[in-house]
Amino acid sequence: MDFIEIALTDLNGEAAETVGELFNRYGYGGAVMESYPPNFDKVTVRTVIPSEDDYRLREIELMLALIGQALPGGLPEPRLQFVGKSDWAESWKAHFHPVRVGRRFVIKPSWRDYTATPDDIVIEIDPGLAFGSGLHPTTQLCLKILEEMPLAGQTLFDVGTGSGILALAALKLGAAKVRAVDIDDIAVRVTEENFERNGYPLSGPQKGEGAEVEVAVGSAGEAGGRQWDIVVANILANTIIELLPGLKAALAHGGSLILSGIIAEQEASVTAAATAHGLRFSERRAEEDWVALVFRIR
Repeated sequence: MDFIEIALTDLNGEAAETVGELFNRYGYGGAVMESYPPNFDKVTVRTVIPSEDDYRLREIELMLALIGQALPGGLPEPRLQFVGKSDWAESWKAHFHPVRVGRRFVIKPSWRDYTATPDDIVIEIDPGLAFGSGLHPTTQLCLKILEEMPLAGQTLFDVGTGSGILALAALKLGAAKVRAVDIDDIAVRVTEENFERNGYPLSGPQKGEGAEVEVAVGSAGEAGGRQWDIVVANILANTIIELLPGLKAALAHGGSLILSGIIAEQEASVTAAATAHGLRFSERRAEEDWVALVFRIR
């Protein structure tokens, strides 16, 4: 299948979140957000659609025009480019290099070489068509929070896993069990491949309920019939607010709920919603326009 890539560049946090929501709804494989140091405040959001789907293209163009009228700074013109499936998956790889996050994490693209130091925790990843390269501030905020948590023997539920990067980080920090879910079956496939790539196979007897590693299509309500010591949702603020009842229900007593993907302007709304659901604020991290929050059950 051939595709049309739609990309908007140099977006601020509010615009990137809004366009990302649109692309997650209409794009093939959802939205891919990219930001590179040192300008993490400027984000490129892209997606692809089947090249023959003229109706979907018109819908996206109309919605982008309406969003541009509503945002104070408007939106840049979308860039449209005809690409093959392999071209879309490969084109951005030239710019993706190993990156250090926090004190110990090194996010290594599967196609790059890297010589690790004894203290490095290397996560080898191929985001494929899924969001979650580790470059975006929202992901880095979550990684830094996880790095400082006592994860040995803990369990973690990753909602909206994207590429599986946060669940992998938890495993490498000693988590006893993780479950990673996403509503996008492409993201689930990419996550499975990344678990295999990092030495956590999903084939054979390890796959399924009760395994050390679980991957499934679903959202906060697909918690695997149990509660978890840590629940993480690195998605979008509006979606987080909608999912809060399910996120809280999945959280074990005394556990931590990590919420990220929140632009600063929407922090108050997320905090108010979490408090209304009986959650107690615990920690805040910020990077440019993005915020990550940690809550506990009161």
